[in-house]
Amino acid sequence: MGEAYSMVSVKKKSDQAGRSSGKKMYIVLFRWEDVATFTKDEKGVKVTAFAFAEGKKPIGVYATPSTINIYANSEGEDDARGYIHHVDFEHPGTSLEFDEMMNANINANLGAIVMGCSGGDAKIAGTPCTPLQVTQDTSQDNKEGNKNTVQLASSLRSGPLGRIAKSLIPMTDDDEVNAVLGLPAADATGL
Repeated sequence: MGEAYSMVSVKKKSDQAGRSSGKKMYIVLFRWEDVATFTKDEKGVKVTAFAFAEGKKPIGVYATPSTINIYANSEGEDDARGYIHHVDFEHPGTSLEFDEMMNANINANLGAIVMGCSGGDAKIAGTPCTPLQVTQDTSQDNKEGNKNTVQLASSLRSGPLGRIAKSLIPMTDDDEVNAVLGLPAADATGL
């Protein structure tokens, strides 16, 4: 990687650079086994190609926007440091559909894309070789609330979170979700 990156100054983007930013209310969730193409540039952060195998699509999972947290932690010993990717969120209610989706993916190798409200590139967590796993899915249905709290994390170190252009994000299986995320609407055939 030494040749791909030249040291350049990194300035503060704006006076509000540290202000929290809103997130779109759906997390794009997918299985890495459904992805046909995934490449990053030589610096290892920006996604340059992303496509699903024929007949496969990601899904949109509603998350309470204020609870969405996509981040990476660096860890490791000398000469072995890397990043563990995380996606945490809460899903309101304890519906049958959510429980079925989580049960089907509790041991799956996942990836997740989180889009900000202000446009620009989205963040992608997980890679084909360092996928996200469900590390916590806690349901609550009592006088305090009715929700699921979900944590996804990679179990192996990799590079930092990826950045993916909105134009590379495939449509989900749902036209309403696509509209909320600003993705092109699925055609009438559903392909």
